[in-house]
Amino acid sequence: MPLHAVEPWTDPRWDAYVASHPRATVYHTSAWIRIVCEIGRYPSLCLLHETDGRVTGVLPLVAVESRLTGNRISTLPFSDVCFALADDAATARALTGEARAMRAKRSAAFYEMRGLPALRDGSDTPAEGFAPSGHFWNYLIPLAGDAEAVKKTFSRTAVRQTITKGIRLGVQARVATDTADLEAFYTLYVRNRRRHGIPPQPRLLFATILERLSQNPSAMLYLAEHEGTPVAGLIMMRYNGVTYAKYEGVDETRRDLVALYPLFWKTIEDAVLAGDHSYDFGRTAGDNAGLNQFKQRWGTTQVALPYYFDPPAEGMSVVKSDSLKYRVFTRVFRTMPESWTVRVGERIFRHFG
Repeated sequence: MPLHAVEPWTDPRWDAYVASHPRATVYHTSAWIRIVCEIGRYPSLCLLHETDGRVTGVLPLVAVESRLTGNRISTLPFSDVCFALADDAATARALTGEARAMRAKRSAAFYEMRGLPALRDGSDTPAEGFAPSGHFWNYLIPLAGDAEAVKKTFSRTAVRQTITKGIRLGVQARVATDTADLEAFYTLYVRNRRRHGIPPQPRLLFATILERLSQNPSAMLYLAEHEGTPVAGLIMMRYNGVTYAKYEGVDETRRDLVALYPLFWKTIEDAVLAGDHSYDFGRTAGDNAGLNQFKQRWGTTQVALPYYFDPPAEGMSVVKSDSLKYRVFTRVFRTMPESWTVRVGERIFRHFG
């Protein structure tokens, strides 16, 4: 049989294939998939395709078993974008076809794939039998030239001057060094999530990312401080020439410091110095006008990020912020004490991956 169910972190062929594919992301790596499976307690259904003893495609895939949000299979929870990687269209069809068959066999409500299958020539191939939901955008900064050349692509008034303002106000950005820095970041992150009415993911997720992702992929925590006090933080990931801005926390009471601007700039400078070719600002909901505008001002290329469903559905990852379900949920969550939000988040986060 050309198709095999594998645990990617036990089969070195997986990462070798991913590293060789021009469309691979950090979310395709075995290290990331293992974190998702272990922290989310998701069974791995990952598929590897062989032709004449040679790997010709892979599909990250897990089962989300939830009484709260329904049983489904997904490529891939907690991942902004993830899809089949294949040498050719026939292999991509075999991978996604097997995933659809798994969904039916498991009586799962739907299968969610976060992007179209990608081929070795760099192109996409249609996802036959899937229906798209075009709710997200992605924003990429091309890192061409030195850091100052990249900076010149930013909006002069909205970004460059604001970076200068933050630095002038005394904001200093640095790479984190110890567990106290992680605690400071997590406090900022939890307060942000509560303000927006969204359950925080557990501290264990971030600690595991920073511990496990040490070299291609790697992960880094950055903090922005003012007079020695952390006021913003970012968890970044790096893989094969791309730096990913993944998780964010900011002190909402010190917005006057515009700390995120010098902090983002520090991570972009470091990406350029590392020789990366692209900076990924991460997934943004299409109905979040303010955040979309913020990212557009950084010299980004805007890329549509539709998710695909079989059968046609809209999972929790694409619930729109103006829906009644979303508004009721976030309103309730905002009223919880901060300590409750952490406990509730630890219990329910896996259902909303």
